[in-house]
Amino acid sequence: MLASLNEQQIRQLETQVVRGDGTAMETLFDLSHGRLSRIAGLRMTDEVHRTMSVSHLLMAARMRAIRRQTEFAVAATRSLFVWLRHILLHTIEVIQKRVASESGCTGWCHWAATPSAFMKSLTEIDREILVLRHFEELTNQETSIITGISPQGVSTRYMNVICELAEADHSVPFSPNSEGVAAYA
Repeated sequence: MLASLNEQQIRQLETQVVRGDGTAMETLFDLSHGRLSRIAGLRMTDEVHRTMSVSHLLMAARMRAIRRQTEFAVAATRSLFVWLRHILLHTIEVIQKRVASESGCTGWCHWAATPSAFMKSLTEIDREILVLRHFEELTNQETSIITGISPQGVSTRYMNVICELAEADHSVPFSPNSEGVAAYA
């Protein structure tokens, strides 16, 4: 994660990325590898998993990030990690569409698992906040950038969902490797 560098070092690398330094982008991508890997595992459909590994997907996303690094300058108000996550999700989407067209699936194929009754009871935005904060381990600030809700609003909604879950009669597994997590993505 980017935490292994101090804020000044990260900003220096980001400045180098804006200037077109591919090595700086590679460094920043590598520092985010663990979090991006978890997100890829969570967001990839079974069809994409059968086509490629998470490692191969991350290599494709890394190459895309290097090719598109000048776009980061345009998105300078966003966090670097949120931008890299966007590149990763776009890469998954492109691959998913290719796999879907090859398999005859029209549009997006369905996730393998069915959401629990508790997850179905949440609003779409509360489900997304839960996934972003808990499974993808994004900060309130990063989740705020993605959802357009203030960091305080994200925190409040996340805590409300966690409290509702604690009061629910059933349990929902909260491990990124647990069955059914892909349904929440």
